[in-house]
Amino acid sequence: MDRREFVAGAVSVYVGSRAAAAYGLGRGSAGAVDRGRGTVALESFEYRGVRLLPGQFLDQVKYARDVFFNLSNDDLLLGFREAAGMPAPGTPMKGWARKDCSATFGQWLSGMARLSCATGDTALRDKAIALAQGWEKTIAPDGDPRMEGWSTYSWEKISCGLVDLALYADYPHAMEVDARITDWASKNFDRSRSPATPQDRDGRRPHGTLEWYTLPENSLRAYLITGDKKFLEFAKLWTYDSYWNKFENSKRPEGVALLHSYSHMNTFSSAAMMYRVTGDPRYLQIVKNAYDWARETQTYASGGYGPGEWSVPPDGTLGRALDLRYDTAEIPCGTWGGFKMTHYLTTATGEARYGDWVETLLYNGMGAVLPLHPDGVAFYYANYRMGMAQKAYFWDEWPCCSGTYIQNISAYHDIIYYKDAQGLAVNLFVPSEAEWEHGGQVVKVLQETAYPADDTTKLTVTMERPAEMTIKFRVPTWAKQSTVMVNGAPVNVKAVAGEWAEMRRTWKTGDVMSVKLPMELYVVPVDAQQPRRVAVKYGPVMMAQEAAFTYPVSGDGSDIAQRFEREGSNLHFKSSKRNEASGQHVGPLRPFWEYSERQPYRVYFDLDDPRFL
Repeated sequence: MDRREFVAGAVSVYVGSRAAAAYGLGRGSAGAVDRGRGTVALESFEYRGVRLLPGQFLDQVKYARDVFFNLSNDDLLLGFREAAGMPAPGTPMKGWARKDCSATFGQWLSGMARLSCATGDTALRDKAIALAQGWEKTIAPDGDPRMEGWSTYSWEKISCGLVDLALYADYPHAMEVDARITDWASKNFDRSRSPATPQDRDGRRPHGTLEWYTLPENSLRAYLITGDKKFLEFAKLWTYDSYWNKFENSKRPEGVALLHSYSHMNTFSSAAMMYRVTGDPRYLQIVKNAYDWARETQTYASGGYGPGEWSVPPDGTLGRALDLRYDTAEIPCGTWGGFKMTHYLTTATGEARYGDWVETLLYNGMGAVLPLHPDGVAFYYANYRMGMAQKAYFWDEWPCCSGTYIQNISAYHDIIYYKDAQGLAVNLFVPSEAEWEHGGQVVKVLQETAYPADDTTKLTVTMERPAEMTIKFRVPTWAKQSTVMVNGAPVNVKAVAGEWAEMRRTWKTGDVMSVKLPMELYVVPVDAQQPRRVAVKYGPVMMAQEAAFTYPVSGDGSDIAQRFEREGSNLHFKSSKRNEASGQHVGPLRPFWEYSERQPYRVYFDLDDPRFL
């Protein structure tokens, strides 16, 4: 068997099995080429068996699907064809894609492959494959993309798209193409691997090596599904030890500030994949410490991070940036980095606490972005600036955040539930249905909820015959006094904030488990140095105050729940107290996701501002 037959055959066997997609997160499947040695405590559904039900996230999915499905294939391929000297029908694209769309093309393939797998959308799958085939025709037989300016940045995106086409679109030939471009990259990319500097934030890096430290992840995924060691050897060339090692024994390492925030969060997904492949616990500890560093020193109440796209020192810079910058957080790309890191950590450790960041980003990150326009006008930065802020679109079409936009939205299907030999783990409270094989039978769990507008979610079980099984749910870190009922009767379940609450019993069709997670308004300090500069949250939701002609929140943050009254079934709150200095009502609060373009709001408040006490 030659290499081409081996690669195609291995992927075909792998993808065709029920547990396919164990690319580094699952346990592998019979016949799969899975050489990973890292522990897997929880398995991902890997875009199979989870269905979203009507709600805000399904609306986003449908909208994104239509935007990308209706893009012209000729327009998307025009720049690649021109560079290859081929006939190039179509209309030139704009912005970052004015020359070609190499900066995001692979991410679009990835998102379409994942989304088509999750939804059973064969037309979207066929479009993604057709685009990949069209692009393949523009590259040389040796994998040379034949494009001026081809860099590690674009290569990593293409590799991701090809791996995802193999895993999620039943297109094993994609791995042969990935092998070809890996051969070319091994011979042509600059291997100096110089550590990142602040100048990289502005693109001032030697030609061709932009964000090289994100390369290992997808090459390691390719290795796990093919067994071809060329992918493993290529990944090892690009490990970012000079940066990763800083986190091995510290959650407050030196020398990690003033670097490009998203790519330096994204590189931890490569470290996580090194753990999955090698089983070396050092890599897992690095990612665990990096998570704690990110959550404790880098993130805002929305889960977003990186003011001006910088990582910041833990000295109050995070909070002070709110006085100066409107580009507070790079949301679609930053969400993708957060989604992936937490996904790897949850599957590797089985710990519930990592779901908090996922939930925060879901509602206040991707759940609050302005929708991508069909002409490439995209939402990039969230603005949390003090005083008054507005949502606005990025000034250039088809930026990087248009690539992670569809990847994030496809990922909605893969972050709600996990599974293991004991049963089901409910990570997020989203209207949806999970179906999987457990104990030799197909089990379905239907989740019905209006969360977070309502504090209860209902899980209904359907199965062929009664069986003992565990259903567990994540107790958010903000939750207090969570309660559980089964078939209408209260049950005693240990529910500790930040952990799984487990219910093991013999389940049968029609059984209903109801979970109540009481919520109230509370304040969250921006950082340890500025405890009185706060955002207001309700459960996982970051609230924003209507800022036009109103006064901000001030005074004692501990009584915030008493100072606002909820109006109706939506998450709308009006102030019950007047501002003493002005005699005016403090502006009402509603979820950040409800604010549209250029509608003024405030999300951070200085409680000690003497002007508003």
